Amino acid sequence: MKYLEGLEPKKVFEFFEYISTVARGSGNTKAVSDLCVKFAKERDLDVYQDSLNNVIIRKPATPGYEDAPIVILQGHLDMVCAKTDICAKDMAVEPIDLTHDDKYVFAKDTTLGGDDGIAVAYALAILDSHDIKHPALEAVFTVDEETGMEGACGIDPNEIKGRVFLNIDSEEEGIFTCGCAGGCRINGLIPITRVTAPKEGKYYEIVLNGLKGGHSGCDIHKQPASSNHIMGRILHELYEECKFNLYDLDGGKFDNVITESTRAIVFVDEVNESKINALNSFIKSYNDELRSEYGTINPDMGLSVSECTGNTTDTLGVLDTDSTKRVIDTIYLVRQGVIEMDPNLKGMVQTSQNLGVLKLNDSDFKICFLVRSSIEAQKKTAIECVTTLIKLMGGSVSYSGNYPGWKYEPESKLRELCVKTYKEQYGTDPVVTTIHAGLECGIFADKLKGLDAISIGPNILDIHTPRERLDIASVERVWKFVLKVLESFKS
Repeated sequence: MKYLEGLEPKKVFEFFEYISTVARGSGNTKAVSDLCVKFAKERDLDVYQDSLNNVIIRKPATPGYEDAPIVILQGHLDMVCAKTDICAKDMAVEPIDLTHDDKYVFAKDTTLGGDDGIAVAYALAILDSHDIKHPALEAVFTVDEETGMEGACGIDPNEIKGRVFLNIDSEEEGIFTCGCAGGCRINGLIPITRVTAPKEGKYYEIVLNGLKGGHSGCDIHKQPASSNHIMGRILHELYEECKFNLYDLDGGKFDNVITESTRAIVFVDEVNESKINALNSFIKSYNDELRSEYGTINPDMGLSVSECTGNTTDTLGVLDTDSTKRVIDTIYLVRQGVIEMDPNLKGMVQTSQNLGVLKLNDSDFKICFLVRSSIEAQKKTAIECVTTLIKLMGGSVSYSGNYPGWKYEPESKLRELCVKTYKEQYGTDPVVTTIHAGLECGIFADKLKGLDAISIGPNILDIHTPRERLDIASVERVWKFVLKVLESFKS
């Protein structure tokens, strides 16, 4: 497989192609982990692989760098697996199909996995070299970053000796990330009771769609509308106008995504014709209200109602009045979006909450959130508020992916070196910032006391989508930058 032959830097793209010969979606990392172990053994490099499939490869310093601090090169092995509607590939077993044009490397009809395969490729190219000058290196490859950073959370810190940490998991060249939010996934289950619907009645489907949505970390500061959150308003106000029974509710698949569409099915007593008239009138007027409120940034949004026909419903039964009210009240009362802005960093979100998943099942209502904060106490408070509400509604709560934030440090030798090197190479200053999304740096900073860390990366466009593209020229510039940083550590 030589689809990337001829691209520069040659070794980087060679090893990107190497790890792309196997499927490596989150939760499916054994094959790519074994590839990295094989790479290390073929070169007589010290290698460690744990039960989670994390890999650490160690390489001694080159002559003249023996007394320099150990440098950690870090990235994650897993990728988000998404494909177009016409793609028949089984990404759980089949590797991606690489290709490129004059500007970008991409995959045919699937995600590319440049996030974060490029970090692995950079590190393998450095480990493979005989002429690159560098301190002692620890290449730390983690797994399942995209689904909760389980690899970083579970890695044994005793296996890592370095305290200078170069994370290559950012997607914008010239942006140096030096802090991030911590996060926690909250999964709530509220029991419901279904009853047989009266024979005389109709089911209506209410759909809110066409919102822009976005990433709950990277886009939350834009205050984008959430279809799940708005549906809570709609159902709450509609219930006051037209008493109904919920039958179905479905919105979102991922807790870290701001939802674009939400669908509800309600049952209305047909005997009371005024209810049906009230339903249709309410939806029409509320659609106009929402478009006035959100239409400028969501021009395609729309709220509609239609009568369900045929076999749309089944014998499950509708929610009784108590269950209907508890489900609606829960959605209506939760907070969505930015909770606090950072008083020390202008324009930076400090704490946020995203209502990512709503799902009515046979006997329970599933509701999922992702809370983020750079302040641990605020994160804890937000988690407790959600937990309290769900328990008041008779539900139970579980948590996953609870990871710490990464505090911005006023003094950092690594950051100073990277800024100096960048100015020398590019002739301009980089942007030094923090992000509201999560990075593995926070977990490692918590595990490895005294860690001096920074996150960088080349330009990657449309990550997590089949349109993902890796900027070839940017890959080469960042490669030269990384080598210059390593060379600057000379004893």
